Amino acid sequence: MYSDNELETLSKKLNKHLENQDKNWTSFIFSKNKKYYQSFLALNIDGERSTENRIKQYKLNSYLSHEKTALDIGCNSGFFSLIISDNLKKIDGVEINPFLIDMGNEVKQFINNTNCSFFVTSFEEYFSDKKYDLIFSLANDETIDGNTKFTFEEYIEKIFHLLLRNGILIFESQAADAYNKNKFKPKLEFLLEKFNILEERIVSSEYPINVPNRIFMILKKKT
Repeated sequence: MYSDNELETLSKKLNKHLENQDKNWTSFIFSKNKKYYQSFLALNIDGERSTENRIKQYKLNSYLSHEKTALDIGCNSGFFSLIISDNLKKIDGVEINPFLIDMGNEVKQFINNTNCSFFVTSFEEYFSDKKYDLIFSLANDETIDGNTKFTFEEYIEKIFHLLLRNGILIFESQAADAYNKNKFKPKLEFLLEKFNILEERIVSSEYPINVPNRIFMILKKKT
């Protein structure tokens, strides 16, 4: 689909954004090893976690449609948002690291995407008059870089508010929650106050290497 020259040019542009990130972003940077946390294999971009494998494991087909809008909290470089945008009306991505958003916009322009928008902001500071059919919270309810200020309850309350009636929360646990069930138990109890579980399973996780699995749930907003 893309020539080697086109992909090489894109890679050079993305490397510039990575260099800027290394020089100017003072918080913890994920995936220093492979450079990217998310992959985009169609563009020869490898990542610590395979976006393509994640989408396959999540089994999202029955929840995506060209009539639905979505929000991706902590979208990182936006590759996940961009790939699933083909099956949505619109998706917004929120990410506090501006250099990751620069990479997302670089790829967005490269693939001529028109229904994905990225916002440089924390989720705490993200405000929108829109409400969404779907919200993705993929290993993002707390972060090891210390940039998440919400309590878990505040985080879920905001998601609940941003969802339309009967909206869907697609939730993947933090790494620590997958191997410490006592830590996750109060989170689950609060989730069940606000949502009904439609699906629940364990998915694989390549990163960090000491956490091979995560908890994955698809939850429907209670009315």
